[in-house]
Amino acid sequence: MNQAEQPLIENRHSDKLNNRPGSGWQPSLSRFSGPKYKALADAIEVAITEGRLNNGERLPTHRALADQLGVTIGTITRGYAEAERRRLVVARVGSGTFVLGKTWENRDFSIPVSKKAEDDVIDLTLSLTVPARKEQVLAKTLLTLAQNGSSLSELLDYHPETGLPRHRQAIVRWLRYHGMEADAENILITSGGQHATVMTLQGLLHHNDTVASDELTYPGFINATRQLQLKHLGLPMDDDGLIPSGLEACCQQHRPRLLYLMPSLQNPTASVMPLKRRQEIIAISKRYNLLIIEDDVQFISPENRLPSLYSLAPEQVIYVSSFAKHLAGGLRVGFIVSPVDLHHKIAMALRSNCWITPPLMAEVAREWIDSGEAWQLIAWQREEISQRRQLLQEILSDFDVVSQPHSFHGWLKLPAPWRAETFVRHMDDKGVKLLPSELFAVGSTAAPQAVRLCISTPDSREKLRTALERIKDALSYESIDIIRPMVF
Repeated sequence: MNQAEQPLIENRHSDKLNNRPGSGWQPSLSRFSGPKYKALADAIEVAITEGRLNNGERLPTHRALADQLGVTIGTITRGYAEAERRRLVVARVGSGTFVLGKTWENRDFSIPVSKKAEDDVIDLTLSLTVPARKEQVLAKTLLTLAQNGSSLSELLDYHPETGLPRHRQAIVRWLRYHGMEADAENILITSGGQHATVMTLQGLLHHNDTVASDELTYPGFINATRQLQLKHLGLPMDDDGLIPSGLEACCQQHRPRLLYLMPSLQNPTASVMPLKRRQEIIAISKRYNLLIIEDDVQFISPENRLPSLYSLAPEQVIYVSSFAKHLAGGLRVGFIVSPVDLHHKIAMALRSNCWITPPLMAEVAREWIDSGEAWQLIAWQREEISQRRQLLQEILSDFDVVSQPHSFHGWLKLPAPWRAETFVRHMDDKGVKLLPSELFAVGSTAAPQAVRLCISTPDSREKLRTALERIKDALSYESIDIIRPMVF
């Protein structure tokens, strides 16, 4: 390939880092009352409103502003953190703190859920079930339900927030198929896995409580902690997941109330926590009376499962999952299995949030489980994912990709000099959509140069092959025109 054919990565965000008006901003806190750190956040907000700080401008360093105002560096750190909580600024490790200005509401770090993509765009951003014959299965199920008038009438009534007993019993059978025992009386049915997590947080925690998770974690959990105004700490990880010594240090210093983990298949890194590590984490949680949310929504076939955290310590762990990755995301049926003493608190949060989740969708899931359709869909999906993972390993064999035999996604560690946000923009130009590591980083965690790519979403293996070949071509270039990190 000649030089003219090599990729030119356009700098769409002109770099003004060395000449930004905000870096020379000189606030006065005398007009603001209250603690100095809140006064600083107020000053930032007023400066944005009055146009003296603009979107993308870099604020002074902590030390420079502390010297200017005659306060401690800790005061500046708390002030900037308060401004970030108000979504006025964003901190970038190694780059500084930048103004979001009045356009913060347009800055969306959530995973996009798009309608059907254009024919020439291959979307690898979403961890969805592999396209299958689910539509036909649903049509058959609805016809079956329509023939039972008394059942339909029951599905239209109000019910206790815990859900119908037969639906909870179906979940017991589902869990048993996946190697886990649970009591139906400890199960709550929710509108998906994300809803299950949020209801757990809402039922058990209070404003300003501290929670912990892996330093790279599910963006939905990050957003939930922000909305509930919880202090969220990201803890160090290695190839086996959360590092126990880091959790111990966090418990000693911060006394978190709750720990959020995905031990069976970590999102986004695709790591699986070994049994010994799980036991170490549980031992620490017991010493510090730390509750654990075990998020187990990812698709994992029974033969690849290790004992769940809930199975190892049912008195310490709240288990949340759903049928989204196994059957269909649109069912919006999730569930919580909780310790007996916490069941009522979470149930009350569910009741105050939506009273009950739609019984009709839970009935569809129950019918699929009892008729055997669920197991057929799982078996078909397991085989398809296996074939797609072979493509991933074959095409990107020269690069550092972490994936599992059952995983919908892979974690691609980019070779130098690629940066994650640069690579995502470049691949977007090539018709392939990916998610950068920054989306999964907790707080000011320094995100690695990596991207998540989901192999389950394309509607054919041929499309997946095309996307992976485009990624390989981009990674294989020896000369890359690099731009600096994006500033939002």
